[in-house]
Amino acid sequence: MNLSRKPLRALLVEDSQDDADLILFALDEGGFEAVCLRVETGEAMSAAIKGGSWDVVISDFNLPRFSAINALALLRKADQDIPFIIVSGSIGEESVVSLMKAGVSDFVMKDKLARLAPAIENELLDANMRKEHRAAQDALKKNEILLNGITSSLGEGIYVLNEVGELVFMNPEAERLLGWMEAELLGQNIHPIIHGQNPDGTALAEADCSIYKVLQNASRYKSEDEVFMRKDGSLFPVSIMACAIVENNKAIASVTAFQDITQRKLAELKLRESRKQLQELTTHLQSVREEERTRIARELHDELGQMLTGVKLDAKWLATALSGEQPIIQDKIVSMSMLIDETLDAMRRVAADLRPVMLDDLGLEAALEWLIEEFSKRTGLDARLELDAQDGQRGGLELEAAVATTAYRIVQECLNNVARHARALHVQVLLRCREDIIFLRISDDGQGMTESQKRNSFGIVGMRERSAGLGGTLHISSIEGEGTCVEVRLPVHFVAFDRGMQ
Repeated sequence: MNLSRKPLRALLVEDSQDDADLILFALDEGGFEAVCLRVETGEAMSAAIKGGSWDVVISDFNLPRFSAINALALLRKADQDIPFIIVSGSIGEESVVSLMKAGVSDFVMKDKLARLAPAIENELLDANMRKEHRAAQDALKKNEILLNGITSSLGEGIYVLNEVGELVFMNPEAERLLGWMEAELLGQNIHPIIHGQNPDGTALAEADCSIYKVLQNASRYKSEDEVFMRKDGSLFPVSIMACAIVENNKAIASVTAFQDITQRKLAELKLRESRKQLQELTTHLQSVREEERTRIARELHDELGQMLTGVKLDAKWLATALSGEQPIIQDKIVSMSMLIDETLDAMRRVAADLRPVMLDDLGLEAALEWLIEEFSKRTGLDARLELDAQDGQRGGLELEAAVATTAYRIVQECLNNVARHARALHVQVLLRCREDIIFLRISDDGQGMTESQKRNSFGIVGMRERSAGLGGTLHISSIEGEGTCVEVRLPVHFVAFDRGMQ
């Protein structure tokens, strides 16, 4: 086979072998390497179509037992898109028109067979283009079926707008959520139909609609705070993601996916209410606890302290009254007095830990000075307090009891954490007062904390709850090996007073 020649499988519907040979010669002259089968009846043609693959059908117009019209009908019945060319000695104009309407590809007169090869080439080219077009259409149809299957199975509503904001697609979930069928909204501007309101109930103009701005700006938009309107007029909260489809830097469409978040909003509301109740309960329990600690500290200081002081006086009287007695008795009395003093000191420390009297009597500033001084004595660490009061304040601060207690307890908890875990050498506490803000910063140069320790420490959770109970904030920054810094802001009102006037 000559590779420069074009292969061709031709089915000849012809009753004359001589005419068939002329056609083969014309094909050979036209550059085809033709393989031909000649048939002259309908039965033979049907068998040939079923038994082989053909590039072209070349048919005579009039046959004794068959005709071109019947041959064309058999080819169409087999549903094969093969060029059908009639080669005839003579044919009327009406017959040509009729056959062209029926699907004949071309006509070649037997005395002009030089046209046959070019005609076949043209028809083969057209047939190939039709084949490619059908393949593209089939692929597109399959993709559409696949896309519809995907969008139908998603748990999100999806709709697509064209470049002018008209609806071109809506998936079944969107139909279910909105109550509208796709056919009812196709080609319409759906903004006033489903998205004409803000979450607060005010009207949302199309010019202010972020979904339509996605088309204008060829951008994307995500929100958890939008509302859509159903067909029955009811509103429901949605989360949306809108994204432009861009071609040549211009949006040609936009896709919006949305979910009904009614249940999520209800759950968030319940969670906030539960959180609020928990904070109120925590604040109440802390208040009750502080009141109980204050009561116990007062009783220790006032009652037990007075009792121990009385015992100490009695021991002193015994020492005077029995001054001439045996030395062993005198030693016992001295030992008893020392034990009473130690008990008084221990009782005062316990009372101070429960509730330092100076917190109520002298205020937060004095209580922190005492706390840090005692901490430094107990641990041997360099602990310092820095006061940064507002201009014009000459003394301490008189705060509401809850505010003073919260600030004191947070500093106390931080110092306890430093003593137990930080391995620090230096601790600094800053107290800054600005109008209605109390700011605390407790920093150390210790080993720092891990993220897990910051999340899971009960002490830190307690400090956060104390701050939140007053509407304040607590922030912890810590790097392993570089220390920890705790910053607290408490929104309060205070009144300055002169400590020397107390």
